[in-house]
Amino acid sequence: MNIDNCRICGNAFTQKFDFKEMMFGFRDRFDYATCGNCGALQILSIPSNIDKYYPSDYVSFIQSTLPLKRQPLLKRLVSDLRLKRKYRISNSHLLDYLRPIKAKPSAKILDIGCGKGALICALFNLGFENITGVDKFIPKEVDHGYGVKVLKKDLTELPANSYDLLIMHHVLEHVDNQIAELKNCHKLLKKNGILMVSIPLLGKAWEIYKDNWVQLDAPRHYVLHTMKSISLLAERTGFKIGQTIFDSTAFQFLGSELYKKDIPLTDPETHEWITFDKYFTAEEIAKFEKQAQTLNAAQQGDAARFYLYKL
Repeated sequence: MNIDNCRICGNAFTQKFDFKEMMFGFRDRFDYATCGNCGALQILSIPSNIDKYYPSDYVSFIQSTLPLKRQPLLKRLVSDLRLKRKYRISNSHLLDYLRPIKAKPSAKILDIGCGKGALICALFNLGFENITGVDKFIPKEVDHGYGVKVLKKDLTELPANSYDLLIMHHVLEHVDNQIAELKNCHKLLKKNGILMVSIPLLGKAWEIYKDNWVQLDAPRHYVLHTMKSISLLAERTGFKIGQTIFDSTAFQFLGSELYKKDIPLTDPETHEWITFDKYFTAEEIAKFEKQAQTLNAAQQGDAARFYLYKL
């Protein structure tokens, strides 16, 4: 069933598009439209066979998880000290997610839509032990040991006012009713809790590539935000946006350039993910990465992290 108005602000759509699935090379086509008020780009009708577009080799299904290793007490104390000293830890980019909010290792953290739980396992190994994942689409609950689990539950089944930090790492764009989802997140957070949302954004790459923009990812991405639409979403669900960090990469150019040549991200014969060095020189990849950093500095990159504070 087609939707008639914007999922975020309720206003009318003004421009319609016809996008094709390209990650796996199905090339099936889907109708999208942009809101005339907030600018969000949205799929008009979610296909009834959406499972087809999440095959067994979809990225979140093939993530490898690290074996858990509880750090000795001394090492955890040192880790805690470093966290308090502006996160002077250089051995993992994962702490980039936590640096802006100065999350303590004792924080109770929930990773939403986490698949097998690769992120929570990595964070546990860095000293964050009070951490859980939840994903209602996994076949069954995953127990990694040391109390680190991925629960097969809906957010409405979890206890209210229980978490210091919720993480949604490139999950929200796959959610149809985002207002309901963020209201559920609001209920789960403790007073002054924080929701970290990483999403694609309609930035310069969208302007350049349009229907070949790799982050369109039809039909898996239901809603793609502008800065205005994500602000409206936060406002309507009881949050205030604090820090915003643009973190787009060369992927916005590399993937989009391949789509321009009708090349999918997976090999149609082996179903393995392609490597960009097969199609681009090291110099080209470095140039695209530099362009991505320039766009991030200008707040025009095609991905960002938003830190939403519970009001």
